[in-house]
Amino acid sequence: MPFFHKLLSLPLCFAAISCWAQASAGYGQHPPSAQITGPAAELVVPWPPGGGTDSVARAFVQLATPFAQQPPAVVNRPGASGAIGFQYALTPSPNSKLAMVSAEILLLPLQGIGQVQLGQFEPIAQLTNDPLAITVRADAPWQSIEEWLASAQSAPGLTISTAGVGTTHHMAVTSLAQATGAQLINVPYQGTAPAVMGVLSGEVHATIAAYAELAHFVEAGKLRTLTVLAKERLPAIVQVPTLRERGHDLQWSVWRGLALPKGSAPELVQAWQDVAHRIATSPQFASTLKGLSITPAYLDRKAFSARLQAEEQAYRALLPHLKQSQ
Repeated sequence: MPFFHKLLSLPLCFAAISCWAQASAGYGQHPPSAQITGPAAELVVPWPPGGGTDSVARAFVQLATPFAQQPPAVVNRPGASGAIGFQYALTPSPNSKLAMVSAEILLLPLQGIGQVQLGQFEPIAQLTNDPLAITVRADAPWQSIEEWLASAQSAPGLTISTAGVGTTHHMAVTSLAQATGAQLINVPYQGTAPAVMGVLSGEVHATIAAYAELAHFVEAGKLRTLTVLAKERLPAIVQVPTLRERGHDLQWSVWRGLALPKGSAPELVQAWQDVAHRIATSPQFASTLKGLSITPAYLDRKAFSARLQAEEQAYRALLPHLKQSQ
């Protein structure tokens, strides 16, 4: 997930799991017996199709199908920096609902955005974790992060797209401006996919997003990543320095996990825990994520819950300082 180091130290591509039979084959000669009983599950993604969270959700659903009596489906409910999707996941319906959650489940309540609270969900598992990166168009004048920061420090007006107001990306931009003196203008979109399109189309000068969510465009020569906000360089782009190497130890990342509405039947919670563990630790899931340049980072329910609690406390301490700089 996004992180301030000092406080806590794409086109869809599912060739590896293109059909149910391939997914089943990953668990042996016979598909696993169904563990998820009852009505079909909706995996709610609070962002538009095409982004990293959506990609992870679709990969997970492909591999979850053999475990369910009724095939689960991805349902996108974007808007209000994720608040609309989180609220939808809590709304009763004939189908059961499972939510793809991210740092915004912590950040939005702290900023008074939406009405959903972390306590309304039952954490199941963390699936992935990817550092944020600052990326510009390939034809932009900045060849390095030093040049980009120099421009942002010398004159106001440099625009940078984020996944929305109050998101991890928004907070990372604010902390970057605070730490470096960069005069940045945050341009919020409704999710990372449209934020990336913003820089591709020239609507903004740069974007901040997990590298996985724009790797396709970098590899195609349309975008150029200047730095990653991580402790170490990313294997996929080892030539790109970390911001830490350039004297600013800011580490922010995007994690993605699963959660059920609080009060879900204990047997359903246990079943999804078991299924999440089977999928998240499988070679098939790892292979699919690698193809998407997304980093698998499984945490079980206990470890994921502990992370959520620790980060919520850290954000409570960080938020007032970020608000002062906005």
